[in-house]
Amino acid sequence: MNAILICAALLAWPEPTKEMKPWAYNWWMGSAVDEAGIEYQCKEMAAKGFGGFHVIPIYGAVGWETKYKKLLSPEWVEAWNMAAKTARANGLDVDLTMGSGWCFGGPWVTKELAGTKGMKVKRAGLGGEGFMIDPFSTEAMTLHVAQFDPIFGKNGTAERPRAFYHDSYEYYGSMPKPGQDIDEAQLDCFKVWTGWCRENGYLTRNEAHGAPSNWIDFYAIADIPETEMFGKKDRSILVSKFASSAAHLKGTTLASSETCTWVDEHFQERPAEIKMFIDRLFLAGVNHIFYHGTCYSPVEAPWPGWCFYASLEMNPRNPIWREAGALNAYITRCQSIFQTSKPDFDLLVRWPLEDYRNAAEENRGKQMSVHAVDWFYGQKIGHLARWLWERGYQFDYISDRMIATRGTEGYVEMVDPSKDERPAKARPAPFGEKLNGLMCLRLKHQGETMYFVVNQSGKERVVFAGEEFQVMDPMTGKIASAKVLRIPDWHSFFVVGDVDYRVKLAHDYDREAGLKREDRHAIAGAWTIEGIVGGPELLKSRTLEKLESWTAFDEFFSGTALYKTEFDLPGGVKYGRLDLGDVREIARVRLNGVDLGVRFMKPYVFDLPPVLKEHGNRLEVEVTNLGGNRLRYLDLNGIEWKNFHNKPPVAAVDYRPLDAANYPVLPSGLLGPVSLMP
Repeated sequence: MNAILICAALLAWPEPTKEMKPWAYNWWMGSAVDEAGIEYQCKEMAAKGFGGFHVIPIYGAVGWETKYKKLLSPEWVEAWNMAAKTARANGLDVDLTMGSGWCFGGPWVTKELAGTKGMKVKRAGLGGEGFMIDPFSTEAMTLHVAQFDPIFGKNGTAERPRAFYHDSYEYYGSMPKPGQDIDEAQLDCFKVWTGWCRENGYLTRNEAHGAPSNWIDFYAIADIPETEMFGKKDRSILVSKFASSAAHLKGTTLASSETCTWVDEHFQERPAEIKMFIDRLFLAGVNHIFYHGTCYSPVEAPWPGWCFYASLEMNPRNPIWREAGALNAYITRCQSIFQTSKPDFDLLVRWPLEDYRNAAEENRGKQMSVHAVDWFYGQKIGHLARWLWERGYQFDYISDRMIATRGTEGYVEMVDPSKDERPAKARPAPFGEKLNGLMCLRLKHQGETMYFVVNQSGKERVVFAGEEFQVMDPMTGKIASAKVLRIPDWHSFFVVGDVDYRVKLAHDYDREAGLKREDRHAIAGAWTIEGIVGGPELLKSRTLEKLESWTAFDEFFSGTALYKTEFDLPGGVKYGRLDLGDVREIARVRLNGVDLGVRFMKPYVFDLPPVLKEHGNRLEVEVTNLGGNRLRYLDLNGIEWKNFHNKPPVAAVDYRPLDAANYPVLPSGLLGPVSLMP
């Protein structure tokens, strides 16, 4: 099909389902939830574009003990039913951890059926405390599943979750009995869980990473394999590809991720970095994002409410929540394409796990992690995967079990790292980190070739071709034909069409094309600023002769402030865009009463509708900052908020107790310069 003719038939954003929208982990502290709090949470999540949430009962908040509900007790079941019904009444769905905290276990697990080190369930809530199961024991798993059968089984009366969940594999030190095969024993154990779920009509989500067994096979036993990225350093696309590979090999639609865990310190998470983090998961083949997470908090709890010790603070108390719908709309558009497309991968990479196990005796039972990934990059498979990725090859990993049971159908060829093989038939994509600084995921969407292209190189790139191709912008929702596409750093686009794409650095392209910097009209008059919502006190109204961080006059205010100015236009020039310059962190713009939308990452540029006048143009900018400055105020003034039964109650990214008094003052507001561009 001609690329220009694709547009009408192909290029539209699919109608979003619940699964296409982002979901969130929903920590239930002490399961002390009530109807008012759940109703508020569900309405807020629905309004901000969420598709659902995943309930995890955990340790409780200090002073709320009389509200705690024991896991699986009649009071807990009543609360769960209320929450599930309220969620669905608001257009959301719900998943549930099979247990409390993580990993599988509870008071019903005897020491004989516990893991080797006798570990206790982490972050358990009331009624969930006890030993973790032995993850190689079918007897232990049968006992664990049996606790949920009276309530969630065929004769149970509880509201049904969409899926049951198994969290990170942290059964440290556990090994199968002598003579048992690690991979076989692992699968036998967890097939008890997945079998029960399927028999009772539930989906399963499984985090296989961390296990000493073959991840691909372990991920694949679930309906939804789930990976994770973590913190600032553990964001390996190539390690996260194990989960999506399992989904692709099985032919299932969804691959999920625990997303943005500790992307930064509490209430210092920039929306731009959250977006960049999520793009790396998309590139890894993830198409079902779960923020980690949205901690439940009672309506009456003072700011910042209840906070999970390690969570991304994606909740209604976080200032960025006010405009979270813009980020969620981006995720939804991306996932609507991913979930209605097929991966267009030519290549399979065999995982020679025996090479790793045979390299050292301790490797035979060593748990492999998504956090410390030397085990992967130190092996030939890691070297090969990096080589392929940098050159634009599109590939999945495959296990020996998968080779034996499903074969390699649907792929052009398979390479074996242990034999130092390189692809001979597979075709690389036109984008690759080593090729041109871009990364991509190649898809087939309604028969057409489509690339999700991401720029995280630090420099603006220009994609161009001798013929038109189609561009879908998931940030704005716009769809257009183009011969030239500028991709600023941090940004991403879908490009459609099998054309001869080429890439240059933006300054090289502009120089060679004879393009010059556009003349701009500076909006340099005085501004008024006033707080709209936030605290600890609302920002007081004042006039600014020049733009600067509002921390110059209120270093603690976190929330949203409104900037207003008026300006005239010079004659004879038509302006098509507005550039706000530097913004910390989110901007919503209105020009002469017309809403121009939201930006949460650079460049803060807005297309202008035909509303400009020669005189008296009114520009309004709502700017939302991060919550870190307000959290700093609490700890500097000894206002206790970390009242949780956990050690530490709230942690910094290095696991030490968090002291926000040590936070730097975060620049906030509209910093500019603001200008109009022809």
